[in-house]
Amino acid sequence: MAVLSTATALSRRWWGLAACATALLVAGFVACVLTGVGGTVVTNWLDDLAETAAALIAAAAAAMAASRHRGRLRTGWALMGASALCWGLGQAAWDWYQLAAGVQVPFPSLADAGYLGAVPLAIAAVLMFPVAFERASSVVNSLLDGLVIAASLLIVSWETVLGAVYQAGADGPLAMVLSVAYPLTDVAIITMILIRVGRVPRAVRLPLLLMAAGLAANAIADSSFAFFTAKGTYGNGNVADAGWVAGYLLIALGALRALAWPVREAPPKTLSPRWLQFLPYPPVAIALGVIIGERLGSGSVSAFAFWTLLAVVALVLVRQHLALGANVALLGSLAAREREMEYQAHHDPLTGLPNRLYFRDIVARTLARESSSDARCAVLFIDLDDFKKINDTFGHAIGDSVLTQVGDRLRLGLRPTDIAARLGGDEFAVLVTSPRSESDLSVIAARLLEALREPASVDGLPLEIRGTIGIAVGDAAVAGTEELLRRADIALYAAKSEGKDRFAVFRALAA
Repeated sequence: MAVLSTATALSRRWWGLAACATALLVAGFVACVLTGVGGTVVTNWLDDLAETAAALIAAAAAAMAASRHRGRLRTGWALMGASALCWGLGQAAWDWYQLAAGVQVPFPSLADAGYLGAVPLAIAAVLMFPVAFERASSVVNSLLDGLVIAASLLIVSWETVLGAVYQAGADGPLAMVLSVAYPLTDVAIITMILIRVGRVPRAVRLPLLLMAAGLAANAIADSSFAFFTAKGTYGNGNVADAGWVAGYLLIALGALRALAWPVREAPPKTLSPRWLQFLPYPPVAIALGVIIGERLGSGSVSAFAFWTLLAVVALVLVRQHLALGANVALLGSLAAREREMEYQAHHDPLTGLPNRLYFRDIVARTLARESSSDARCAVLFIDLDDFKKINDTFGHAIGDSVLTQVGDRLRLGLRPTDIAARLGGDEFAVLVTSPRSESDLSVIAARLLEALREPASVDGLPLEIRGTIGIAVGDAAVAGTEELLRRADIALYAAKSEGKDRFAVFRALAA
C-alpha cells in the first residue's frame, strides 16, 4: 500500500511537470514556425516530426491510461489511443513522402487513410466515457440538441471552410469526397464533444475536458488545412499546424491525468446539469451571426446556408415543443406529488382516516363556522376495549388488520357529513356535524358500538371486538377545540369506569 501511495504521488507530481512541459512545447513550436528558425528545410522537418511525435506520445499515454482502468473507461482510453496511433501513422506516411522521398504528397494518399480513420475511433472513444443518468425523454432531447448543434456548425463550416473546399473542386470524385470529409468530420467531432462533455461525472471530467480540448484543436487544424489547401496557399510551416501538436499533447495530458488519478469503480450516475439545456443556442447564435455577416458583406446568402438554417429553426421549434410538453408533465407530476404528500401528512397510513392533527384542525374549523349560527357539533371519542390482548396474543400484523377493519366500519356507520379519524393506537374519534338532538347522538353511538361488536375476520380467524365511546357536544359553553376534546375524553373514561362496551355523554354527566 505504501509503494502504491508513493507511486501515485510521483505520478501526480510528474503530471504537473507534464502540464508545464506541454505549454512550453506548444509555445516553442509556434515560435519556431512563425520565425522560420533554421530556414525552410529545418522548419519543414520540425513541423512534420513534431506532429508525428505528438500523436505517438498521445497514443502511448492513452494506452497506459487504459491499462489502469476497467470497463468503459478502459475501452474509451484504448480507442483514443488507437485514434492517435492511426493519425500518427497517417502523419508518418506524410513524412515519408515529403521528407524521405522528397516528393509532393499525393491526394488522396495513405496519409489521408490515417487521418480520416482516426475520426470514428475518436468519436467512439468519447462515446465510451460514462455520462449522467438520462431518461428516455432526455435521450430524445440530446439527439435533437446534437442535430441542432451539428446543423449550426455545418452552416459555420460552409461559410468558412466547407464552401471554399467544395467550390475549389478536385481532380476526381474520390478526391472531392475526401476533401469535403475533413470539415464534415470536424463538425461531427465538435458536436459530439459539446453533447457529451457536460454530462460526464466529475470524477472523470478533467481528463475528458483535456481530451475534448485536444480533439477541438485537431478539428480546427483540419479545417484550416482544408481551407488553405482549397485556396492553394497551404505549405509546411503554417502556424495552423500548431493545432495538431497542441491537440495531441492535450490528449496525452488528459491520459496522464487519468493515469495519475485512476477511477477504480464506476462513477456514480447523476442528473445532467441544468445549464446543458441551453447548450444548442450558442452554436445557433454563431450560425446566425455568420449568415448576417455574409448578407451584409455580399448582399446575399448561399442556398446551402439558407436551407440549413431553416432546418435548424425547425429542429429548435420541435425541441421547444418537447420541452414545453415535458414541463407541463413535470408540473402535473409535482402537483400530484404535492397532493399525495398533503394527504399523507393529514391521514393515518394504516386506516386511511384523518390523523389526530388533521382531526383537531377539522374540529376547530367546524366550531368556528358554527359559532356564528345556532348549529352545534359533537365529538365522539372511541377506544377499543382490551385491544392489547389481540396484539400480545396474535401479533401486531393481526392487530393492524383489525384496526383497518374498525376504520372501515366507522366509515360505513356514519352519515356522509360526519368524519371519522384515528387518533393513534386503538383510539378513534368521530365528528358529528349539526346533530338535531342528544338522542340523535345516542343513536349514532349505539349504531357504532353494534358495528364494533361484529367479530373481525383475519385469515379466517374470528376475533371479538368491543369499544367504549365518550361524547361531548359543542355549544355556547365550550370555549374552543381543546375544551371540547377534553370533555369527550372525560366522558370516555366515565363510560369505561361503568363497565366498557357502552357510551356516555359529557352533558348528561354535568347534569
